[in-house]
Amino acid sequence: MLQKTWTSLLLLVLCCCSAPGYSAAVAEKVFADYADALLQIKVLEHASGAKSAIGSGFLLAEPNLVVTNYHVVSEAVLFPQKYQLEFLAQNQQKGKLEIVAVDVVNDLALLKTDYKAAKSFLVQQQAPVQGAAVYSLGNPHDLGLIVVPGTYNGLQKHSFYPRIHFTGAINSGMSGGPAVNEAGEVIGVNVASAGNDLGFLVPAAALQKLLAKEPVADLKQDIHQQLISNQQAMFQQILQADWQLKSFGPATVPDEIVPFIRCWGMSNVEKDKDDVKRVNAFCNQPEEIFLSSEFSTGRIEMQFEWVQAKDLHPLQFFRRYQHSINQMNADNRAGEDDVTAFSCQNQLISPVEGQHAKAVFCLRAYRNYPQLFDVAYISASLDHQQQGVISHFTLAGVDQKMALEFSRKFIGAVVWQ
Repeated sequence: MLQKTWTSLLLLVLCCCSAPGYSAAVAEKVFADYADALLQIKVLEHASGAKSAIGSGFLLAEPNLVVTNYHVVSEAVLFPQKYQLEFLAQNQQKGKLEIVAVDVVNDLALLKTDYKAAKSFLVQQQAPVQGAAVYSLGNPHDLGLIVVPGTYNGLQKHSFYPRIHFTGAINSGMSGGPAVNEAGEVIGVNVASAGNDLGFLVPAAALQKLLAKEPVADLKQDIHQQLISNQQAMFQQILQADWQLKSFGPATVPDEIVPFIRCWGMSNVEKDKDDVKRVNAFCNQPEEIFLSSEFSTGRIEMQFEWVQAKDLHPLQFFRRYQHSINQMNADNRAGEDDVTAFSCQNQLISPVEGQHAKAVFCLRAYRNYPQLFDVAYISASLDHQQQGVISHFTLAGVDQKMALEFSRKFIGAVVWQ
């Protein structure tokens, strides 16, 4: 019995010690087998011939297309007269690339090429099991193509957009590279990193859906339709949900109304030296849809603040209250070329019961995507001289109908008790 126990322990030790070596051997084989199909993607400015952006990509066996992230090639999609795409293979072969299709919601792009590799990638038809070994390949910081071993941890929780949680070091420049299983089959596409070996991949299912899509003549119009379809799907879930409310000082406010909107809070009520007491709640859907380096959309944010100052003169309190109101603003990046200026309407809210409030509702239109708007709303209660509740939300990339329906539901959910 003792001999058997020692034999089992020895086997366990050998397995533990050999695991890193096994992983390294698999990584080395994957890289050796598919090195020719790994590409650096360059976005070149026509006038200077210099690189504007770089990323990674990979060649599929069937069809003969290159896969990368949309955010890698976005400049060439939006400004084809100014930028062109080029690949650089491991064997130093170069060539031009042509954009065939994009999926801005899942941050994917398909590129046409004449390049052939000795062995190209296949897409895995089913998701890996939890804890499976995964190998991410790419070109970090323009240092050359590498392979990074990691772990498949399933889909990210509390997210509207399917993303694989990958435990591994995805770095800048690896965007658009493949993440593969031990057989070299693509299970996802590198898309983002949160540091500390926390990475995210676009699932292979999203890539398969894009590959099955019919070609389109106008990529910008297709992006427009993708944005509209995405916001309709998201807001249908939000508007149809049974909103959960919570007590918030003298009011009730919305809480985590759908699984992909998460809430946090903070306050200074325990600090005796602060003459103004503040309780804050923040709820958001933080994931962005990347449109360009200066323009993002898709975010949802709700903020609530209860302000109280028992020892301040009403005029002093009003100045502090006004300062809090002025801190609220839109939550997504956008420039003058992307959106119009905000157009706002003021309104006095007079409910049958509850707190009167002054509200401001603002819209700004997307210049290149008709029917889509950013929305900013803020209201402040008026009936008390030394306390008040501020409620605020911003929506990025919605149509007016959805914006108004959300506004009505939001206003009805903020009630002075």
